[in-house]
Order: sequence, then structure tokens, then C-alpha cells
Amino acid sequence: MKKRMILNIAIFIVFSSMFVYAADFSYNADVKNHGEKNYKAVRLTAEVYNNLSENMADIMVFDNNNEPVPYFINSFKESKESVHKSYELELVNSFVKEDCFYYDYVLRDNVPSDVAATSMEISSGSTNFAKQLELWGSYDNTHWEKVQDDIIYNVDGNSKLNINFSGSKKYTCYRFKLFNNLERVEFSTVTLNYDRTLQNKEYFIETLAPEYIAEEKGNTTVIKLKNMKNLKLNKVSLKTGSTFKRNATFNGSVTKTLYNLEFNNVQYRDLTIPLESYLSVENEAEITIQNKDDKPVEVTGVEVEYLVDELVFKGSETKNYTLKYGSNEINTPKSYDISNYKDQILTEGYDLLNIENTDKVSSSGNSEEININYKLIFNIIILIVAGVLGFIIIRKLKK
Repeated sequence: MKKRMILNIAIFIVFSSMFVYAADFSYNADVKNHGEKNYKAVRLTAEVYNNLSENMADIMVFDNNNEPVPYFINSFKESKESVHKSYELELVNSFVKEDCFYYDYVLRDNVPSDVAATSMEISSGSTNFAKQLELWGSYDNTHWEKVQDDIIYNVDGNSKLNINFSGSKKYTCYRFKLFNNLERVEFSTVTLNYDRTLQNKEYFIETLAPEYIAEEKGNTTVIKLKNMKNLKLNKVSLKTGSTFKRNATFNGSVTKTLYNLEFNNVQYRDLTIPLESYLSVENEAEITIQNKDDKPVEVTGVEVEYLVDELVFKGSETKNYTLKYGSNEINTPKSYDISNYKDQILTEGYDLLNIENTDKVSSSGNSEEININYKLIFNIIILIVAGVLGFIIIRKLKK
């Protein structure tokens, strides 16, 4: 049993060591550390995106000791917005029916008819009462729908004079049905309240003035944008002094009528094509303008707005970090434990670091062949060592 275990270990060493080498990255980017917060983030640039794989698997963060730093990707800033609105109701009718007291309230005339409410607040001059009630709602003060049952009270300084709705209600009329109202409890005011907390996402956006070439092909102007690979484009805008109104198409998929006009000293301009996070998979993107028989539009510039990501990680005493990216050997995106407490980190906040220098580590041609040869030599040496080790162990087992 012991010999079999040793033999299995030897075989594992031989095969697992055949492909042991560090992944090669084509690019390095320097990131200078600063700030007092526990967590840091670096915002990726267009140049980094251009040299990444589409799923961003081939990017890592390293500290001064060349140790990998776990991170998660964040694409937006989240904020909360509290919304509060109040609407006064007025009493329009009251009556008694089968020992129950009814009070009908409607929205005041100056209140919009499309109001929404999440609760109701009541004030009363009456004291020392506790009343069970039914609340009904209507849109026309004729056809009533039951909203809910509830209890209101004001006893010995303790009171509950609010009614919280199970959801947002849009009735314009409300009816109270009070049971056993021998004390003839009445309401001074009734107010509808609308309270909501809105979660807003503000995606990180950068602008870029890309290199471009404008060409004329028949009756069409073709604008070729450079270095667009892996950019999530939000919109693209033209700069021109030409007067025109023509159809423009981005990458053969998004078409819009653009115009730059002036009448009676008033300018009418729309030179932007919305793209809604369009992912450019190629390095080059095209804008085509249909000129028909008119003179071509003279384009003086192009501006691209694109969404960006931030790599968020635990800070340290290191002076600088290094981004390494661009590798054909890494296909699976990184998954670190730090992503499990992402929300807490984003709530705490982080220092935003900038990419300062970007260097290309390997280039095409001979230098790439040299890298491959080094890797091959390394694997051969490991294989020989593992083979010799396995041979020695097997001989020992036979004795």
C-alpha cells in the first residue's frame, strides 16, 4: 500500500510538472499608490481595454514584491435618493349607517389627480379612544374598493394615527368606516404621504477623441475610428461646421438622422449617435454618412463616450502597483474572495489611483520567438528533473 502511494505521487509529479510556468503578459502599467483609505481602485483606460481579452480575464494587479493582489471589478457608483411628497385631503361627506360612522375625503382641487401614496397621516382633537376601521378607496367617489383594515388610537399620551399601505395607492378618494364610534371621534386633517428611497446607479464614463480617417466612397462618407477594441461605447459625436441633415450609421447597426442647421439665427443641432453600451469587438469602427448628391460633410473631429471599469483591491504600504495584462494563456476571469464583501467595501469607499505609464513587454517577431523558446527550455528542464526523480523512486520501490 505504501509503495503504491509513493508510485502515484511520482507519476503525479511527472505529469503535473510538464507545464509549470508563469503566464506571460504583453503589457505592464504603473500605478502610484496614495491616499489614506483602506481600499484602492484603479480605473482602466482605453489603451488597456484595447489589449485585453473581451471577458477581461487576462489582467492582474501586483504589488512591489510582485505578489498578486486580489480585486473585484466595479462599474458604477450607487447612491440613494429619498423622495417625500404630501397631499392634503378634505372632508366632503359624513353619515351614519348601521351604527357605523362614515367619513369621505377627496384630494383638494390644487392637487394633481395622478398622485401615489404609501401611507396616510391623521390628526384629531379627540383623546382617549381606540378605533377599529376599514379604509376604502375610489377614483370617482362612487365605486369603492377596500384598501385595508386598521386600528387608530390616542390613549394616555400613546398614539397611532398613521396608516401604512401595503403598496403604492393611487386613489383620489378615501372613505373611513369606523365601528362603535359612540365618542364621535372626528379627524382634523387627513394627509396622504408618498415616501420612497430610490437606488441610482451612475456608471463610470470617460470621453475619448480617437484617431480617425474620413474617406469618400461614392455618395457616402466613411469615417474609420481607430483603437476601439473592447470599448463599451455609450455614444459617438461628430464635430463639423457643415450645414446638413443626413442619415448616419455606426458599424452598420445603429442609424440616426444627424443635423446641423440654422434658421433665423437659431441653431438646431444633433450630431450624436446613442449606442447604449455597444461593445466594439474590432479595433476599427465605422461611421457612414449618406450624402446622396450633396457635398460631403466636412468632419473636424470625433468624440467617443465609453463606459469604464475600476479594479478595487485592499491597499497596502507598497509605493506602487503594477497592472499586467494581455495574455493568450488566461481565458477564465479571476474570482477572488474580496468580491464576497464588495458591498461593504463600496460603502466604506476607496482611493482612486491612476495609470501613469504603460509599457509593451513583448513585441511581435523575434522577441516573441525568444519568449517561447525560454518557456520551452524551462519545461524541458522540469520534465527531465521529474523524469529522473520518478526513475529513482521506481527503482527504490523494486528493491
